[in-house]
Amino acid sequence: MSTLKWQVSVRKALLGLGVRVVESPDEREHFVVVEGEGEGFEVVRPAYVDQATGKLILSGQLRRVFRPGTQADGGNGAQDATAKEDQP
Repeated sequence: MSTLKWQVSVRKALLGLGVRVVESPDEREHFVVVEGEGEGFEVVRPAYVDQATGKLILSGQLRRVFRPGTQADGGNGAQDATAKEDQP
């Protein structure tokens, strides 16, 4: 059985047991930020929530990442390029 098929089977079994798998970083209340820098987030490990009660079964993990168009210094490439063009 391939890894993808195995993952799908496990997810279906969890849903059958009333467990919701949270893979969206938009639901940050179900996650712990474990590493990284930046203003964006990506899921390292999903969270698991009881569908009936809404209680957290296992918290997920998020990694902070820089959003597209931003740099480590907080600026973006477009602003930096404009500033360089203004110089003689």
